[in-house]
Amino acid sequence: MSPLPAANSGVKSRPLILLVDNSRAVTGALNALRHATSPLRDQYDFAYVLPTGSAGSAVLAADGYRVHELPFVEISRRPADLLRYFPMLLLNGWRLLKLVRRERAVAVHLNDFYNLTGYVARWLSLGRLPVLTHVRFLPQVLPQLFARPWRWLAEHAAQQVLCVSEAVRAYFAPGHPTVRTVYDPLPARGERLVPFALEVTAPERPIRFLYLSNYIRGKGQNFALDAFALAYARNPKLRLHFVGGDMGMVKNQEFRAELEARTQALGLTAAVQFDGFAADTEALMKSFDIALNFSEAESFSLTCLDALYYGVPLIATDCGGPAELFESGRSGLLVPNRDVPAMAEAMHTLANSAELRQQFSVASRAFVRQKFAPAHTFHQLAACYGRVLARA
Repeated sequence: MSPLPAANSGVKSRPLILLVDNSRAVTGALNALRHATSPLRDQYDFAYVLPTGSAGSAVLAADGYRVHELPFVEISRRPADLLRYFPMLLLNGWRLLKLVRRERAVAVHLNDFYNLTGYVARWLSLGRLPVLTHVRFLPQVLPQLFARPWRWLAEHAAQQVLCVSEAVRAYFAPGHPTVRTVYDPLPARGERLVPFALEVTAPERPIRFLYLSNYIRGKGQNFALDAFALAYARNPKLRLHFVGGDMGMVKNQEFRAELEARTQALGLTAAVQFDGFAADTEALMKSFDIALNFSEAESFSLTCLDALYYGVPLIATDCGGPAELFESGRSGLLVPNRDVPAMAEAMHTLANSAELRQQFSVASRAFVRQKFAPAHTFHQLAACYGRVLARA
């Protein structure tokens, strides 16, 4: 085997890192990695490796990234996928190593805890290929039959394990030298539009809730709908707008259809609206009064961070990472996980208090700009790259 290029080989003015992501659509995980690496492009060259046919390829290409594709196969309950998984894992590991050599990359950064392709490539390189792995969901809520082996591999095969929150970090061995918390950064493009401002609420004007999330079971739209029904019974001027994509997956399309059927059964079709994917998060969020996120499990929640950054009053569930993003009662409201009455009460309280919404808007902007400043986010990521390459 030919040697991997050293970080200081001089072949490129900037070391190339391959970013491997399993996203077949534009997801929060993919956007989070884009936000984290964009400020580092003067120090490192980045190229992405995505699944064949991923919708994310066009978005990344528009940002000026080179994009390569591999036919990743994920573990699923389908027998055909289970039969294909291990042969394709070995084949894709070999393909990834070939790509590393052709592109003269110095490291592979896995953006998915469960994508083992980078580890196979490392083993095929006889341990010479440095690998970093990002953990962007809560392993605690996964079937432990899979999560524990993935944890062992991350702790023993990766040169750095990057956890997006302390809630994620708690799953790994305390004090493990390669496991670090690296928060996702604030939006890379900053704030383009005028700051969010509370509208003077005329008695006839509705209060509008935004639920921005892909239609995936576990993301909490079902809880939001039932909570909204309770809040709406107390205040019929409330409105709820769901926005998100289905990623082209039948199970997600079925979930959205169930939500729409439930809306009709509750008699809320005049007060609840469903829409698809929206690219301009800032403009969308700033057109609503309150943002909601009632997910059952979140490692971080880029949607919550965006709302706080733009100053849109937020209500979120205590489901992992969101609890670390703001101070409940000072810059947002944190409600118990899966607790529909508590969600409804929070919605009613915040909708009926312009003063509280104003407080949250101001406080959340200040809080996230301090906690998620560059020194705590992408500068930390750059330091992780530096440590790994120094040992390569």
